[in-house]
Amino acid sequence: MTSAPPGRTGTSVTVPDLRCAASRSTARRLLDGAGRATLVAYRDDPDRPHAVLAHGMTPADLVAVALHDGEGLPEPNQCGEVRLRIDQHGADPSLRVATASLHALAHLRVVDDSELDTLRSLDLLPTDVGWAAEAGAPVALLALDRVVLHGQGGVSAHRLADVVGEQTFPRAVEEWECREIVAGLGKERTENLLADVLAGRRPGSVGHEHRTPTSALTHAGRTLLADVDSTGCTWLRVEHDRTRTVFAAFPQPVTSVSELGAAVAGLAQPAV
Repeated sequence: MTSAPPGRTGTSVTVPDLRCAASRSTARRLLDGAGRATLVAYRDDPDRPHAVLAHGMTPADLVAVALHDGEGLPEPNQCGEVRLRIDQHGADPSLRVATASLHALAHLRVVDDSELDTLRSLDLLPTDVGWAAEAGAPVALLALDRVVLHGQGGVSAHRLADVVGEQTFPRAVEEWECREIVAGLGKERTENLLADVLAGRRPGSVGHEHRTPTSALTHAGRTLLADVDSTGCTWLRVEHDRTRTVFAAFPQPVTSVSELGAAVAGLAQPAV
């Protein structure tokens, strides 16, 4: 993202602050179950991706993954080195577009049946991972220290401790409801809001311009919701010759669906 044009925003929040907060929020959500994850045992079989059925964080700040199968990965209780990738796609289902991807190197250990039973009985697995385990999916635990996020604000690196130290919002199960709340702004108020960000009258930032791909030309002239998170909302402005993102920041981070409703209602008010 680049900064919006100069102007008074009524806040001391700077664009770098917004970028950092949004990047941490996105990384936290992706680690905690959002997006689609894949693993590659990059030392042993770098050309073979392993499908992940579900993933999420454990209370011990490990990433738990439910695998399609364990073929090509270490035997239970043996460690291996893997590359984790989690891809996020835009909130509007009418246009399939990647909005962010998280990357990390990790130590993986496939848990045996006895440990899996213990983790499930103590409710230490993310819900979706636990459901997949009940259906017979192998489960592995990943230990990692740092993540790299490729997002609308560019590339940023984060320590795991800085990413997981705050509440995740929205959780994967809340994403659809959050999209519906933001969609309630309607076309006119959304366009007015983005015009305020572009003119520097509201806190936010504008992404780099990219040539509109042929596959997206049918959406030219539309503004599509790309993401909703605790720090603000991101839209895609699709034009015939270019596409860019516009991020409108909330005055304060939100941590629940009810807080999101109030924050979005605030965005609908004219800029001061």
